[in-house]
Amino acid sequence: MLAIPADELRNLVTEDPGFSDFLLRAFLLLRSHLVGLGAGLKIVGSGYSADSHRLREFASRNRLPHGWIDVEVDPNAEALLRQFRLQPEETPVVIWKGTQILRNPSNADLASLLGIGDEIPTGGRYDLVVVGSGPAGLAAAVYGASEGLKTLILEAVATGGQAGMASRIENYLGFPAGLSGHELASRAMVQAE
Repeated sequence: MLAIPADELRNLVTEDPGFSDFLLRAFLLLRSHLVGLGAGLKIVGSGYSADSHRLREFASRNRLPHGWIDVEVDPNAEALLRQFRLQPEETPVVIWKGTQILRNPSNADLASLLGIGDEIPTGGRYDLVVVGSGPAGLAAAVYGASEGLKTLILEAVATGGQAGMASRIENYLGFPAGLSGHELASRAMVQAE
């Protein structure tokens, strides 16, 4: 393993485009693999519950690796609930790291648990504040930062906006074969960071 401090990694990525592309591809493939495995948080609830749907949508839109366990369908759901001393009527629940249980958390509570949105330093001054992180907002943040502006991007729901949920975008400049909304948002977010 080679540990590289964040500032040095940023310089390396800027100076070596080949390494930058390799690192981005590896990052996107790893994340996609983790999502496919259902790694990360577990959401347990009823497929008929609006709150279960809300939590699953929040996790999906934020591209959070997660697993879904439907109490009416999954034969292992009852044992899992028993393991955490939970009753089916207490669902939906979010299980984080196999130890922390959130009972029907709000999106804000779940984001707080995962450290999403905690990055904004209080009292900071910015040259450019972009509200909304759809493709246009992400592009504005990238262009502002590339010009040396201290840039902050704010988003209420999930990076990528509505386009981030598209299964296929075939009319985006620079991608003649198309790409998924998830891939577009992930690439733009990495570039913005």
